Amino acid sequence: MRKRHFDEEEREHLYAMLAEDEQSDRGVRWRIWIAGFLVALIVILFVADRYVTLVQPNIARMQDRRDLQSVQSLEGDVRNVLDSYGIQAEWIRERSIDFEGAGHLRDLWLVQVPHDLPVASVNVDLKTVVADYGGRAFAVENARLGQIALHITFRGKIRYSLLFMPTSEVHRAAGNIVLLVDGVDEAPDSEIERYLARSEPIACILEPNKDNIAMNTRLRKADKEVVLHLHFRPFGENESRFELSEDLSDEDLSTHLRYIVKNFPGSRYYYVTSERALGTYMRRVNEIMGSLQFRALESSMLSYLDRSAQENVMTARMNDLAATATRENIAIGVVELRDGVIPFLIEEMSRLRKRGQDFVPLPAIFRAE
Repeated sequence: MRKRHFDEEEREHLYAMLAEDEQSDRGVRWRIWIAGFLVALIVILFVADRYVTLVQPNIARMQDRRDLQSVQSLEGDVRNVLDSYGIQAEWIRERSIDFEGAGHLRDLWLVQVPHDLPVASVNVDLKTVVADYGGRAFAVENARLGQIALHITFRGKIRYSLLFMPTSEVHRAAGNIVLLVDGVDEAPDSEIERYLARSEPIACILEPNKDNIAMNTRLRKADKEVVLHLHFRPFGENESRFELSEDLSDEDLSTHLRYIVKNFPGSRYYYVTSERALGTYMRRVNEIMGSLQFRALESSMLSYLDRSAQENVMTARMNDLAATATRENIAIGVVELRDGVIPFLIEEMSRLRKRGQDFVPLPAIFRAE
């Protein structure tokens, strides 16, 4: 009996010792877990401190460097936009504004512009350029002074301010340009349709023969100015009254020219070419056409733009044409109507109009005389 009682007491004592050991182990595990957590927290705080003190400033410097490169590149593009509108470099005065405590500089451009400059269009083009760099631009108008300020921002900071100040002290060098297309009767139908559909003041040259009477009718319906191309051969074959040759008598010459005018109504302009100099014969042609109320275009006045089919060459010739218009006040350009010509001309007209050039209808040449 005593032995059984002793065994029970020993078992209870053993259970108590095991429970105490288990509680002791659990406390150790908790202390180890807390110590590990504190160590990890110390490491995280150390890394964060290093990031704040070392990495973050470098990232900020790298971002500032990228921003500076973007701003410098943007400045070149802004100058290109201003140049495309004929704004000269000497019209721009640049100043730097240092905002103490704000941590950045602002460049202020004071831009003198002529009164005829489409400032709204300039602003639209500048906003498009700025958006490509991830920036933003907004305009503020001073109605009292008639001035517009365009502010360009990066990362919430204004980096550039352009103040456009209209004045009569500056003028864009520009003139008047007349455009004509040749070879309408041989052009692709798609390009003819493009030409007829445009309302731009682009006249055309047409050789007066029987096959082109229908084309002349289409041109008249589209309100196109037609210049008759009178080409004289040295000797005629007397096959048609549309035929022009140097061996025609005065009477036959008058009959042929009047027949041409009758079959090509609506035109009031002509120009003459020949395989050799016409001399005094040309005077007779001008007398007859003048009596029919026609105006002559001298071949020397015409500048052919597409001696090369390369677009960059044609663009260079358009620039030459604009320079002639600026120098002489009027210039006439001729281009062969072929695939892609009309879109090219429309784009070039838009580009040169920005610079102040004016594209005028053919009659404007004679109104200016």
